[in-house]
Amino acid sequence: MTETTGITCNNTITMVTTIHNGQGHWQGFFANLDAILGPGDAAIIVDDGSFPAVSLPLPLCDDARIRLLSPGKIGRGAALNLAISQAETRFIAIQDVDDRSAPSRLPIMKQLIARYPDQLIFCEATCLKEKGAAPAHSPQPAHPLRPDDMPVRPISAARLYRGNPFHHSCLVFPKTLWRTTGGYDASLPCCLDLDFYLRCLTQSQRPLLLLPRPLLQRNIGPHRHYSGLPARLYHETVLTLRAKYRHKVQPPFWTRLYDLRHFALAMLNRIKGWCNNA
Repeated sequence: MTETTGITCNNTITMVTTIHNGQGHWQGFFANLDAILGPGDAAIIVDDGSFPAVSLPLPLCDDARIRLLSPGKIGRGAALNLAISQAETRFIAIQDVDDRSAPSRLPIMKQLIARYPDQLIFCEATCLKEKGAAPAHSPQPAHPLRPDDMPVRPISAARLYRGNPFHHSCLVFPKTLWRTTGGYDASLPCCLDLDFYLRCLTQSQRPLLLLPRPLLQRNIGPHRHYSGLPARLYHETVLTLRAKYRHKVQPPFWTRLYDLRHFALAMLNRIKGWCNNA
């Protein structure tokens, strides 16, 4: 039974994607989306102020599984929260417009999330350095997986506190967990995902789960939005989050070395900024 009326299958999923420009990836993304959605699945796309505006290709315009929301430029965190709030399925998957899922990603992850219905679950990703746009084809996992052949690895809060080893396009989670933890913090300039993961971990007291199988092809090109943010802003935001969750995670004392690293890099980049503006 779903949380709202609409899709009625217990084991269906909504793919959530926020888009701000990146027009070179749109064609491949929509082709990938059409290839991976199951009959009972859904997709919610939020156009976060793209110019020109995002529009669905003709083959998908009449697909009742796919919704396009165009609230204007509201930022990635608010766009994610908007899309997830509109989802009618129990489970949510995240995918960026420049990443590509294997056809088996959603079926495999739906089986896992049904087995672990109150945890964040990730798969692994292979990396593609951007040379224009990500390819339209979907990556294939190295070996087909059966339901009983999917060992997952727990990832503790202390490990995540050291640094985020996950790519958000690899994530599947229950909508109830998003709701009870307050969703994504739209006020953060970056590290929204790290904050969300740590909040889920500390509130649920259950580890993250990793399926060590590559079911997604990740684009790591230089034109991604967060790659263009000042390094100082990133390191200062990480320090803020580490201070916020330290007493909840209670990591080993030696992890304070990571505080020193982020502090040193934040100061170094701040000094570089002063010198450039002098």
